[in-house]
Amino acid sequence: MTIWRWAALAGLVALAISFGFGQIPGIHACGLPGDAILNFEFVKAPSEVAILFPDHCRAEHVVAQRHGLWLDALGFIPTYTSFLILSLIGLRTEGGTAALRITGIGIGLTLVAALCDQFEGLQLFRILDDLPGTQSTIDLLIPAVRIKFGLLALVIMLVGWLHVQRSGWRKPAGAVIMIGGLWSLVGLFTHRDWLLQGSAVAWLILILTNIILAIRKPA
Repeated sequence: MTIWRWAALAGLVALAISFGFGQIPGIHACGLPGDAILNFEFVKAPSEVAILFPDHCRAEHVVAQRHGLWLDALGFIPTYTSFLILSLIGLRTEGGTAALRITGIGIGLTLVAALCDQFEGLQLFRILDDLPGTQSTIDLLIPAVRIKFGLLALVIMLVGWLHVQRSGWRKPAGAVIMIGGLWSLVGLFTHRDWLLQGSAVAWLILILTNIILAIRKPA
């Protein structure tokens, strides 16, 4: 398989896992507005954790969040990390001095984001072990979550920029990927819904781009 085929496969698996989070039994048990997993990731105090885990649904929701964290640690994080790194390697093989530098930076940022994501998961497990958690644990969680999302948005923008440098249909595809990454980055600091919306747009277009590159005939 070419690098683009591996990248497309990793992207499709990551996409399937991302849909799987919403299907975890009990993940919506408490019926609160917003994304249940994202809400938990962005808590800032034990009082906010307590709101997410009210008495009438706490046991079921804790089990669901644990399942989500294991799926994240063992499935989603390794898969999306592979997807981004393989996409960057594919762009690197196309040559160019700028591509060599930027893909190296992108791979490094992706690995740091993945480490932050795994660290985030450990802190969330600690909170679940002793609800509603301690402020010291949450203080470690807060920067890890934001660094992760920020770095992933930056990596997506770098990938988009590299596609913009290519000819033909890849220019508009790369522009949409960049816009999605920027949309996600802005959402991190302003409107949390934008965080997922921007990421969804960028990642879907990148997956489609990788699929097209994987099946195209050599020039």
